[in-house]
Amino acid sequence: MEPTNKEIQEVKNFLEEQHGREFTWEEATKGVRDLRMFAEIALRAWEEECRRKKLLEESPKGFHLDRSGTCKICGIITSGENSWYDKNGFKCMTCQKAINQRIIPISVVKNEESWYSQYDLESYFNIYGPFLKKYIKQGILKERVILTESKKVHCRLFLIRDNKDTLPPKKILKPQAAKTMHKGEEYYTTENWYEFADFTVIEQVRKYKIVNCLAETLTQPIKSGRLLTKAINPIFVPT
Repeated sequence: MEPTNKEIQEVKNFLEEQHGREFTWEEATKGVRDLRMFAEIALRAWEEECRRKKLLEESPKGFHLDRSGTCKICGIITSGENSWYDKNGFKCMTCQKAINQRIIPISVVKNEESWYSQYDLESYFNIYGPFLKKYIKQGILKERVILTESKKVHCRLFLIRDNKDTLPPKKILKPQAAKTMHKGEEYYTTENWYEFADFTVIEQVRKYKIVNCLAETLTQPIKSGRLLTKAINPIFVPT
């Protein structure tokens, strides 16, 4: 169903009030369509979550899920016997076993801000490959390693409580939207904290030992890729 003129006008008025500029009818129309799309996605997710909670009432200790989901720890998509759902949410069985064996605490599921993944270290600090091995060996970074049944590394977690003097809270390192040029065309992307950080953020990071690594890692080519998009819906951009 196409958005009504009333819906478009309401979104247009909202955007102009929030952003202090005039928006075209086409921009407002796209805003309404995007809102509907996200609402539909959210509704489907809510319905699935309700279904899971109902199943959990029947199996309160947890169960293998019949539909695919994303592990809240390692991020892989899985289902069936390689999945586990309980009161703490959806995990793959490898990560669930690591919780059962107390290799990692259950808090990693409840609070994603309490730990860094290996990808997070690459994204936030450009720590990868030989740098990561070096800092672990030197004791600068302390890891929790989750292994597969065949003893291969499934994923590595770096708990802030294990690295409280080294790793800052993730909330101070949030990226921001920015415009960039790519092959002569304008795109939107995200900038990492160190590309736009003001004095306050820098002073906060300087309290942690990770700052001693940045002189080495940030002089290297940035490994984490950039997502480029032609447009960002202003409804979802903070004013």
